[in-house]
Amino acid sequence: MIVLTRIDDRLIHGQVVEGWVNFMKATWLLVADDSVASNALQRSIMELSVPQGVKVSIGSVEDVCKQVRTPAFEAERVILLFSNPADVLRALNAGLECRMLNIGGMRYAPGKRKLLNVLAVDDADLDALKGIIARGVHVDVQTVPNERPTPLDAVFTACRVAP
Repeated sequence: MIVLTRIDDRLIHGQVVEGWVNFMKATWLLVADDSVASNALQRSIMELSVPQGVKVSIGSVEDVCKQVRTPAFEAERVILLFSNPADVLRALNAGLECRMLNIGGMRYAPGKRKLLNVLAVDDADLDALKGIIARGVHVDVQTVPNERPTPLDAVFTACRVAP
């Protein structure tokens, strides 16, 4: 079963491996990212950074959506990782069930605006996040488990982002 669905543009890194895996007692990290799935070097680096005893799978968004529907995932505690909100929306449109979404980090890049230190968005990100919320998904921003989550709708209100 999926115990955490998270957007983090770094995907597998220290906060996920040291913080979230232990906190959620995860047994499997599942990365849904078309670019990483097609890059053998990136896949290898991510797979090597996962602690022994934790499974890792990396696939395209569509492949991962099919994979989570298999019986193999019922007995596991899965953290599902995306690098951006557009991929989450694609997954929802492909049938992924998700009630809660955690945003751990979307870094600033040219063309984006910072809403929080860990959350920078462009218009496409905003559209996708609004689409996710419109699907009834509760979205929080929370980098590590011991940090208080901030509801995304509160961030939108504080930053005067139109619904």
